[in-house]
Order: sequence, then C-alpha cells, then structure tokens
Amino acid sequence: MLIKVPLSWLREYVEINVGVDELALKLHMSSTEVKGVERPWWDDRIRTARVEKLAKHPNADKLLLATVDFGAGNPKTVVTGATNLHEGAIVPYADEGATIIDGHTGERATLRGKPMRGIKSEGMVLSQKELGLGEDHEGIYILDPKLPVGALLREVLGETVLALELQPNRPDCLGIVGVAREVAALLGTSLWEPPVERLDPSAPKDLDVRIEDQRACPRFAAALLTGVRIGPSPAWMQTRLVAAGMRPIDNVVDITNYVMLELGQPLHAYDRRRLRGGALVARQARRGESLRTLDSMDRVLPEGTLVIADAERALGIAGILGGEDSEIREDTTTVALECASFEPRGIGRTATKLGLQGSSGSAAARRFSWELSPELVPIALARACRLLREHAGAKVEGVVDRYPNPRPRVNVRMRFSDVPRVMGIDIDHGETLDILRRLQFTAAADGDTLVATPPVVRTDIAIAEDIVEEVGRIAGYDRLPTRIPDGPLPLAERHRLEEFRERARDGLAGFGLQEIVSYSLVDPAWLVRLTADGSCIAPEPLRVVNPTTVSQSVARPTLRPSLLDTARRNLRNRSSVAIFEIAPIYLPRRADLPEERWTIGIVLAGNAQPVKEGETWLVGERRFDVRDLQGIVLGLAELLDVESSGDRSANVPGLHPGRSIGFGHGGRTYLVAGQLDPRVAEMWELPAETFIAEIDLAVWHESSRPPRVTAPPRFPAALRDLAVVVDEATPYGDIEREIQAAGGKDLESVSLLDLYRGQQTGAGKKSFAVRLVLRSATGTLGEPDVERLVKRVTGRLQHAVGATIRA
Repeated sequence: MLIKVPLSWLREYVEINVGVDELALKLHMSSTEVKGVERPWWDDRIRTARVEKLAKHPNADKLLLATVDFGAGNPKTVVTGATNLHEGAIVPYADEGATIIDGHTGERATLRGKPMRGIKSEGMVLSQKELGLGEDHEGIYILDPKLPVGALLREVLGETVLALELQPNRPDCLGIVGVAREVAALLGTSLWEPPVERLDPSAPKDLDVRIEDQRACPRFAAALLTGVRIGPSPAWMQTRLVAAGMRPIDNVVDITNYVMLELGQPLHAYDRRRLRGGALVARQARRGESLRTLDSMDRVLPEGTLVIADAERALGIAGILGGEDSEIREDTTTVALECASFEPRGIGRTATKLGLQGSSGSAAARRFSWELSPELVPIALARACRLLREHAGAKVEGVVDRYPNPRPRVNVRMRFSDVPRVMGIDIDHGETLDILRRLQFTAAADGDTLVATPPVVRTDIAIAEDIVEEVGRIAGYDRLPTRIPDGPLPLAERHRLEEFRERARDGLAGFGLQEIVSYSLVDPAWLVRLTADGSCIAPEPLRVVNPTTVSQSVARPTLRPSLLDTARRNLRNRSSVAIFEIAPIYLPRRADLPEERWTIGIVLAGNAQPVKEGETWLVGERRFDVRDLQGIVLGLAELLDVESSGDRSANVPGLHPGRSIGFGHGGRTYLVAGQLDPRVAEMWELPAETFIAEIDLAVWHESSRPPRVTAPPRFPAALRDLAVVVDEATPYGDIEREIQAAGGKDLESVSLLDLYRGQQTGAGKKSFAVRLVLRSATGTLGEPDVERLVKRVTGRLQHAVGATIRA
C-alpha cells in the first residue's frame, strides 16, 4: 500500500538529525520500502494571490472575471468557471509561462494566456489537481487567509513528502506515528506521542453500543460529542491532508481522516440525530437488506456482510463505506464517533464482493484489510476527541468501549545467541537490548535468555525469528559479511516428469502442431456438449466454491473442451487447425485433495494441406484423417520411447464408435484417440472430420523405457510388403501386434503403407498394405530365411484375425 508521509508532519513526532535523502535510504535499507521523495516543483511564476474583485463574464453565464493581486503591482484578470471563489480569498496563481498540471491529461504543461469568450485570461487560479496535490479539479484551492500575497507558493505551501510502499506485515507503519517510531529506532533520537483527550469511561445515556458478531468485530468503541460546530478545518490540517493525498471536506470529517493518517486507525462520524434508538450495533446484514452508501449508490448487501447499524437499519458497511443517511451535515451539532477493530479477512471478502477492493476502495477499507491492533481503538478515539474539542468546539459526553475478549500480550522467549547465529553477524547482548528498546519493545535479560514483549501496535511479532529480524534490520543488513560459499554446490536436477513434458512439447511442435495455453476453469455446460447423448462426461466435476463467473466455475476434468473451443474459434478464419496443449486436469477424490493429472491433448481439423497455391497435379488439397492423428501419436510414443499396452476399448464416450480407440490399465484410461463423434462436432460447430487424442502423461512417463544404445546394423535388411485383407471391424492395431509377435527378434519394424476399400476386397472388407523390415544381428538373411519368416507371419494373421493375404 502506498502512503505519503509529509516530512513536516513526521518531524512533529520524531527528532530527525539527517538529510531527507539519507533518511529515505535508512528507511529503505531497514525494510520500509521508499518509492521516492516528492519535492515541490512549482516555479517562480506560481505565487499566492488575493482575489480583489469578482464580476460576471459579459459573454458567458457560467464564467467569472476575477481580478487578482499577486504582489507585482499590476493586478491580472483571470477567466474562471470555479464557483467557490469569493473576494478576499487567498489562492494559488500561475502567471503565463508557468508549468502546471493539465487537469484533463494529468501531464505537466506550460500555461499560455488565451481568450475565453472574447476576454483574455491573463494567467490562471489553480485547483489542487493543477498543483499536483490531489484529484480535486472542481474548485480553486483556497489557501490560509494569513498567507502573504505574492509569496512563492513552494516556500509557503511546499512540502517534502516520503512515498512509502508498505507490505501487509507492517500495519503499524500505516500512520505517521508508526513511521516516526521506525525513524527514532534507526536514528536513536527522541520520539513524541500526539496529545490525546483524557476520556471519562462512563457511558453516555444517549448512546448504546453493542457487538453481535464478536469474531468479525473484536472491539467496538464510540464517543458522544455535543456542541459540535461544522466548518472548515484549520489551514495547517488541510495542507497536511492534501500533502498526504486526501481532500479536505469539513472539520469533523477532516479530523477523522487526520487521525487515520496519523495513527493508522480509521474512524467514522455519525450525525447522532439520525441514529434510531440511539444505538450503534456491529452485526451481520439481514437477508435482502440494502443501503445507500456515501458514493450515492444503492447496494444490496450480501447476507453475512458485517454492518454498523442503529436499532432499525444498517448505517454503513463496516470498515468499508459509510451510509448516506447518517453522514455529517452542515447543521450537525451532536456526533457519535465510532472507532472499531474488524477481522481483516472478512473486510477483504466483503470489499471484493462489492467491487470496492484495491484502488477503488476507501482508504479505511485498505487499512482494515490488514491486521490492525485492537489497542489502537482507544488511542485513536481519544486523539480524535481532543482535536474535535480544539477545532470544532465539541464536548465529550461519554465513551463506550466494548472489548469482550481482549487479545493477550505476546511474550517471546529466546536465546541471545540466536541473533548472531541466524544473522551471521556479531551482535552482543547490549546492542540487542538497545535496538529492541528503541523499537519500544519491553525486553528483559536473564543470562543468555531474552524475553521480549512487542508494543501493542505490533501484530506481526509472534516468534523468535521475528525478534531476530527486528534486530537485524535496525542493526543494518549492510553489516552482513560478503563471502564465497564454502560448501559443495549441489547440481540442479529437474524433475523427471518435467523433463518428460518438455520432450513431449518439443516433439509435438516438431510435428508441426501449435501449442495453446487455456484456462483450467471451464463452463460446466461444456462438459455436457462432449457426449452425443447430452450426459456430462464427468458426473462429479470439481466445482469452485465462489466463482467470479459461471463460465469459469468448474475445474476441467479433461482437456477436450478447451481444445475444441480453441479449434472452433480458429476455424472461423482459417481452413486448418492442428493444436496441442500439455496441462493438468483435475479429478475429485472422496477422502483427499483433488487429483491433478498432467495430460497431453491434441486436435486436428480442416485441411491437412491448406495452401491452395501449392497444389499441383501430384499434390492437392486434402482433409485430415485418422492416419494423421495416428502418425502423430505413434511418432510421439516412439520419440518418448513409450510402449502402449493394457486393456483396449473401441467405445470411447464422445468419439466415433468405429473410429476411436482407448487404452487403459488398472481401471484407469490413459490414452484415447480417434475421430470426434459427428454429433459432438456439430454441437461445437466443427467439421465432422475432427480428430482428437488425450494422453495421461504420468502413465506414459512410467512406461517409458530408459535410453539404450544400439550399434549400427552390420548386415543388410530385407523388405517385404503384404496386403492383408480383414473384416471392416478389425483395427490395424490387432494386425501390427500379431505381426510383431510372429516376427520375433529378426523383425526390425512394421509400418502401415496404405488402407484400401473397394471391389477387390469385397463388401465389409478392407485391405492394409504393410511393410516388414527384416534383419538379423548375426548374419545376412537368405531368401529361405525371409520366406520362412513371412510364412510364419501370414499364418499367424490368418489364424488370429481371419486375414487373407492378397496377391
């Protein structure tokens, strides 16, 4: 979280004896990240000026002519549309040629005088945005009336600001006082606390404070203040608020924001007259309850949302955004000032549901989403009451502080010797105690034993390592010695399955396929469109408990929907798709976490040779067929040295019944491949000839053979081609398996050359052209040897699959 720390404000609570750049470096090196140092950039043409006269523009109803004196002895006429100007106001004035912030683009620009409706504007009176002090661009920035006329603005208003990027483990630095505590520890200088009001603990009669959800709201306090006079806050307070990035509103609201920036604890002020029943209640929102918030939006509150309510209805979303009905108004005289501690995860969830997280959320919500200490509540309330008494004339009638289950103080017991052992630098007992006490820890020593109690605002300290970190960062990480590692350096070894995935990825890319990367969360409707009968391909898919959208509410149990959706979108503008994805799928398990299976998915659709300009009478356009998919799968298996075995199935859900195959082992299907069922293809707006394969990568990895070295063959090979006629239902895999079983060690390889259907095979028959490569490792195969092997192969085919060998 980015916070801005005006240096003059910081100096009010800590003695700073170094320059701003050195201070920024020390903070940065002690783990408080400094994003930058912002210095006044206004040039000599930007000065303070007094509005001497206001008149209507003769040619425009919404424009005014302001005569301003900026100390040069020659008043200038400025054309402006601002409605908050009045005669005698002290304002920032930019003469022609000055550098300002363009209120529309946000970029720095040079001011040029130009006519507006016939009258030239000789300069410009500036808003906060045009000075780079905030986002307010609606009105002119009205300055302290005590400022001298004609003074350089950078000298009277300029403020050096530290921009800090805080992390969630340091909520104690969300306020100026927390940063001052860090600076005091780093510099070893004095620290001063802001003055607070001494509050009467007696509860006021006209205010009832209750907690109905103690888990979501551990502490809830409120003060009743009467005699409040609404008006502008002091000029010094407005200047600090603007420098810290907040817009001044009125004295009551400004004081709550000021205390939030000072201590890190948000507060909220209510008009007591609008609290029905005189109650402030921290409770959960009721079903159907709604609220009009300060941003003028009507919001239906999700059931279970923590709200601050009166006796009848919700007044605000706790820790996030107040309600419009109970806000402070100009006629407010009695204020109920709320200060509470909320459970940060609940605040974060509610802000996300309502779209009020991150930069779109309030400054209070961003702070409450971190773990603020409940002990800040009475401190912030007392500080705000003090400022309201001084600057709004308020009188404190009483305070209610509900804290049913106080958080116990943390005591960390450790050894002094743990500090140098963990840090690797020599830090003695005395330095350790000094650093901890500078950080406002309570530390006690007994020999080598150290007992440290962090200040109440430090919710990030719990174990001995936290104490070591505190000592180390204040002592200085630059004290860590630089030395060459003296131990053996272990060789980095990649996980074997990861290497296997990379080999598969390289292989598929080498085959000409394009890799895709898709979301692992899919639309549940997609799973129904993967089967022809409309049944879900996964009866119990893994569902996301709180999905951002229905279209991403199920963890995919298969890669098919992602691949088919990608193919569908690509085929709108292309004639061919050959894609693959290697990614995990997710399968639920009854008594354990979901199973994550790495899977290879392949889809082919459209033209295998789509470039028509390359057609000749020898090579023409053709469509993908099952042999293309088979070649890719077999080629990948050969590349990875995998042998597919196990139970086979010709009926794969979602695939063509006669043109698909599945392999399984131990009840687990690890490979499916074939043509997509035409009815499924139609639902996905894909061609009927769409081919798909899915491979369980882990099973393939387990069945892969270790690399082996084979000497180059010494003897020639003999080639024999066979035309094997079988029934239409007989798959090629059966034929290849029988050939390999019959060929023995002298059969080097078998490959499919062609598939033929026609008059010569007869009805219900097909012919596979198969090539055998025969080679012996001990000598040249003679013709009798070759004929004997071929006869053995053909005999086995005739007996096992009823084949006929065609001449």
